[in-house]
Amino acid sequence: MLRRRTLVRATGAALLPAAALLHAQAQGRPMRVSYHSVRITPNEFEQAFERGMRERGWVPGSNLLLDYRFAGFDADREAALVTAALQSKPDLFVVADAMLSRSPWTLTTVAPMVFPAFGDPIASGATTSLSRPDGNVTGTTVFHIELSAKRLDFLKQALPDMRRAAALFNVRRRVKPTGVAASVKAGETLGIAVSELGVVLPDGLEEAVGHAARQGVQGIAVISDLGTISHRARICDVTQAHKVPTIFSNRTYLRAGGFMSYGPDLEGVFHRGAYFADRILKGAKPADLPIEQATNFQLVLNQKTAKALGRKFPAALMAQATEIIE
Repeated sequence: MLRRRTLVRATGAALLPAAALLHAQAQGRPMRVSYHSVRITPNEFEQAFERGMRERGWVPGSNLLLDYRFAGFDADREAALVTAALQSKPDLFVVADAMLSRSPWTLTTVAPMVFPAFGDPIASGATTSLSRPDGNVTGTTVFHIELSAKRLDFLKQALPDMRRAAALFNVRRRVKPTGVAASVKAGETLGIAVSELGVVLPDGLEEAVGHAARQGVQGIAVISDLGTISHRARICDVTQAHKVPTIFSNRTYLRAGGFMSYGPDLEGVFHRGAYFADRILKGAKPADLPIEQATNFQLVLNQKTAKALGRKFPAALMAQATEIIE
């Protein structure tokens, strides 16, 4: 299990790749990374990031102090963790997801930042350019406007009789996600009437999904954000109770019972985040590291949920799947 490492040990130093070891020695101290997430505990994303760091010669507790700071979806706790991070004077911030208590970009005046999985870095104010980041932050963006259309297309392939669908989104977001309008537009091309389904999470789920089901909605595309991720189990429970299949942005939702997902390989994206961290810790500037766009996408189907909904994935769709959960 991942945990916060703050002790410096020499054990295994001789096995480290030379570049990372020599850089830490040249600094006369291990390098400090402050890793922030609004989630409660580390998961496979942190494991992928740390694996990538080890592959590049950075060993937590030896030449790297990797401080994990998880806010547990609590803005006050997050603010306290940020204060502690600032006092620790990190060499680098790694921010796994949006912050609750402040804009993460305010931290970039203190130290450079890697954002392993950006939404839309330009719209969010992180930078004005992907090719030459100007906000002291870099990483990989998982935002592709065409993904909303592709998800609806896959949902249509799974549900050939679907004529009405809904784009479910968290109404507590300050701005309506672009994926909503993209889903509505994609529906016009596919011959599907797509309605907007804004939900107050989690309390408004039952009423909203129930109403949609009574109105004849046959499938739901969930527009992902921190709210939908944190309440994914409830979303899956309610949609299954109303027999409405769902498509999500990544396989994390399917562990909670989601019907299907299509989107970037987030574990791969977080593993790639170590590349940016390594380069910056060795002296590179974020402006010299272009923000990359995720290119590896996964279609995951949940057979167990399909069976519970009385559905069967067509063979042609299963042939396209990256993974099938039995």
